[in-house]
Amino acid sequence: MFQFYADRTPAPAGTRSFFPKTVSVVVVVLFVLLVLLGWYGNQLIIAIIPENGLPIQTFTVGQGGEWRYHYTHSVQQTPCDEYFRVDGPDAMVMTHTVYESFGVGLPYDANDGRFRILDKQGKFDMEMNRPYKVLRFRTAVQARPKIFHGERQYDLCDLYGQGTLVTVRALKRYQSWVW
Repeated sequence: MFQFYADRTPAPAGTRSFFPKTVSVVVVVLFVLLVLLGWYGNQLIIAIIPENGLPIQTFTVGQGGEWRYHYTHSVQQTPCDEYFRVDGPDAMVMTHTVYESFGVGLPYDANDGRFRILDKQGKFDMEMNRPYKVLRFRTAVQARPKIFHGERQYDLCDLYGQGTLVTVRALKRYQSWVW
């Protein structure tokens, strides 16, 4: 009369998944892609943003990373190097400036920071620790402005030409995607 029926699934078949395998694979792949996109998008970068819709240049820099702005002083015609540390989005600090001569616009006063003479190099070093959210300047072939990061060099006149207004910002990579 009453007959007991066992599960009809063969024993070697294993357990059945709630989702079909293709859906599970797609969900896992999408999750991994979202994690990677979040990691990549949250990296700190320096963005070199010119006016007039010219191409933006970026490079990755970690928190505490440094980069250097090099130019030739317009009056003294001597090289100047300004060193920056990135503390976070819209948070850069000019740590010090190295230059060869005193001139208009170059730091010299004790109120500007800690002054040192670099005897062997014939240069001066002014430690300043000035905070900046953004930097803005115009390119000029006389000054030949360049930005250095590691082994990479960005010659701003070659990239953008004479007289272009350039903005330099530290930001998260995803913020640059809207430009």
